[in-house]
Amino acid sequence: MTPLTPTVDHGHLERRIPYYRAGDGPRTLVVLPGLSDAFAGRPNRATAEYLARVTYAGLTDEFTVWTVGRPKRLDAETTTRELAGSAATALDELDGGHVVGHSMGGLLAQHLAADYPDLVDRLVLASSAAHVGDAGRAILEDWQTWARTDAWGNLYAASARESHTGWRRRAYPPLLRAAGSLLSPPYPGDVETSIRACLDHDASDRLPDLTTPTLVVGGDEDRLFPPALLRETKAMLPDATLAVLSNTGHAAVSERPKTVNRLLSRFLRGESL
Repeated sequence: MTPLTPTVDHGHLERRIPYYRAGDGPRTLVVLPGLSDAFAGRPNRATAEYLARVTYAGLTDEFTVWTVGRPKRLDAETTTRELAGSAATALDELDGGHVVGHSMGGLLAQHLAADYPDLVDRLVLASSAAHVGDAGRAILEDWQTWARTDAWGNLYAASARESHTGWRRRAYPPLLRAAGSLLSPPYPGDVETSIRACLDHDASDRLPDLTTPTLVVGGDEDRLFPPALLRETKAMLPDATLAVLSNTGHAAVSERPKTVNRLLSRFLRGESL
């Protein structure tokens, strides 16, 4: 009988790479999180339970899902390609598998699939593209300024406003602005470094050489990686499928979790969407 509660675990790989494990399915799925990982502290049980019960609901029977974060106290000049190397260390320890990169995690995943193709079975770029567009660049530059000046309330509120649609776009910003004025990230420098790495990223010259089957998925109201950029990225890839979700913003995985997980599951099985 399938357990009602998926297996959960959390900790560090190689003593420096934070991870969460959800489920014990027979196939390995590695998830590379977005910019929010730069705001995170040590892995904890509450987050592990939430990921297993909510974020990855419907996936944990078929997959063992590993959310692999990034090392802390990053060098100020760290690039997305260097961060992909850390992800490769974790993926190698897990003997390879499917890879899903959300937002910034998708930027890392592009380099991961290009530099370590033997480790990546199938690739999903979720709310991510070959590079950030003009609107996304302006948004990230504002966030970079707020990170430099410790204006965390402004950054949290803007992040919520740019990530969500509908009631979440209205409700979350004022709450996060108030909370952000009281809470700074455990490693503030990592936030600025991660934003700069996103701004500097451009894998346009690498994607045409990727042979990994790839799903590009995102929301039609995403300003960081809008549909035009998703289509451009899909066209660069030799073996790619595109899915654009209607009435969905940058935070597609939290706004439409069942839809996103259903698409992931079908794609990773090699089925048509």
